[in-house]
Amino acid sequence: MTNYYGHDPIIETTLVSLQQLEIRLRLPVNAQAVQLVYWNKYKLEQGVRQQKMDKWAESDETAFYRTILNSEEARLRYLQYTFQYQAEGETVWLSADGVQAVDAKGGSYSFSYAGDRDIVSSPDWINSRVWYQIFPERFSNGDAAINPEGTEPWGSEPTRDNFMGGDLRGIIDKLDYMSSLGINALYLNPIFKSLSNHKYDTIDYFEIDPQFGTIEELRKLIDECHERDIKVVLDLVFNHCGYYHPYFQDVVQNGEGSIYKDWFYVNEYPVMRSEDRYDSVGYYQWMPKLRTSNPEVKQFVFDIVSFWQKETGIDGWRIDVADEVEISFLRELKSFVKTLNPNAFIIAEIWYDAKGLMMSGGVDSVMNYELRTILFQYVLDRSITLGQFHGRLVRLAHRYSLAELHQMFNLLGSHDTERILTRCGGREEDLLLLLAIQFVFPGNPVVYYGDELGMTGENDPGCRGSMPWESVSPDMSLLRQMGQWIDRKTSSSILQQGTLELVYAEGYELYAIKRREGARVVTLLLNFSVERVALDTVLPVFGIGRDELADGYADIADMPAHIGPRQVMLFQNIR
Repeated sequence: MTNYYGHDPIIETTLVSLQQLEIRLRLPVNAQAVQLVYWNKYKLEQGVRQQKMDKWAESDETAFYRTILNSEEARLRYLQYTFQYQAEGETVWLSADGVQAVDAKGGSYSFSYAGDRDIVSSPDWINSRVWYQIFPERFSNGDAAINPEGTEPWGSEPTRDNFMGGDLRGIIDKLDYMSSLGINALYLNPIFKSLSNHKYDTIDYFEIDPQFGTIEELRKLIDECHERDIKVVLDLVFNHCGYYHPYFQDVVQNGEGSIYKDWFYVNEYPVMRSEDRYDSVGYYQWMPKLRTSNPEVKQFVFDIVSFWQKETGIDGWRIDVADEVEISFLRELKSFVKTLNPNAFIIAEIWYDAKGLMMSGGVDSVMNYELRTILFQYVLDRSITLGQFHGRLVRLAHRYSLAELHQMFNLLGSHDTERILTRCGGREEDLLLLLAIQFVFPGNPVVYYGDELGMTGENDPGCRGSMPWESVSPDMSLLRQMGQWIDRKTSSSILQQGTLELVYAEGYELYAIKRREGARVVTLLLNFSVERVALDTVLPVFGIGRDELADGYADIADMPAHIGPRQVMLFQNIR
């Protein structure tokens, strides 16, 4: 890999509050005594100040630094800054003009003003959350009287077209199960009226699908969730609607004479089901794309979110295929949602590097498929080396501020992927390695319904099987260990908001993730090898002190002498 030292003020500065700016930096590993040098360009009498930069990782001869600059004023403004460090015994400066041997303030970086809507939007409830994703049609059948015609027996093989009768009443009935697991946030796949079992082809955005129940049952679900301190986010699908949505059918029937013709991207009349005559999501002709640049469409979407916020008091939205939606519209939508509920949370579906979308200010979080890919590449596939794994993980974490990382939607599986145990080839020990990283790495861990029970299945439709309630037992090893990780996350402020350090040591098949809050440190040590390794040998290598106690042991003297093959240990200092 080519070294890439320096500082990009667009990517590597993040306003985390009106008074706080996180600044990130990349330098050669031999840099020492790294300082942020800063001043106010209009108040030079205040002088030039310095602040230590904290190194949190090294990779490919590059050292990575962060610091948070706190303004003494009501908001940060008129900031000028450069960096100073020691290299081979000499003092050097880094500015927008590059590395120099003299302090050239004329090439300084600038941050002019902390705008109210430019800060990372963080609901006050977000850092402690563990999400549970439910595909409603397959979670629990609570009211057989509303089953759609042709409903198959619970547990039948899932297909793209069959129904098994899951509904809102079924979810309400299982809230005690979710609470006992420790879940405190719920994301539901679409529940609005549709002809399919997945409901992504909406035909009425203002009606609960009759096979799921009524608006009164949705209100009851959300009320009972809130009584348990469980937040609820619904799936919002406005990039496209269903082919049989009345507005699109008006275009099909009336062509250029339709009052809704400018609501869609029609390429050719007459309109008939096609991949080419109108734009659709992924060329899937059953889901025509909505034109969000049309003010009428914009108001339509605003009316949807306003209606459900006022009727049910939901806690936010997950935006389907957000990378296909105009960024300008996402910003408008987010501003509108926050006027309805300042503590609402907006999650975007995106499958790759999401920094641009996060920087746009149109969403609060993203489904972190990029993290998932990196984990799978090494832990499961071994298609990359441990050093490459470390480098990719570092670069991902460096792009985002800690505030952004802390509210990422970190998933291992979803309704759009194979089941995680299937992806692991049935190897539960590999799944436990992934779980440990998922729960210790900054962000909100996400459990796809049934993964805690070891459900299996290939991608759609296999990953959308019915929840096997008959097999649930507190003696299930995976369920028990999932509960333990959830408890650690929801009870530890270090795992919720601590800083991050990533430690790789060449020549070892072990890896360490550290979370730090003041003097308190939690360290996850992972043994990726098939050999057990003596702790006395590796603890100093990965910066784990003799005063750090492994989770589950009452005293350091009780700890084992080795970490087993494909095993993890969680340490916490006991000072």
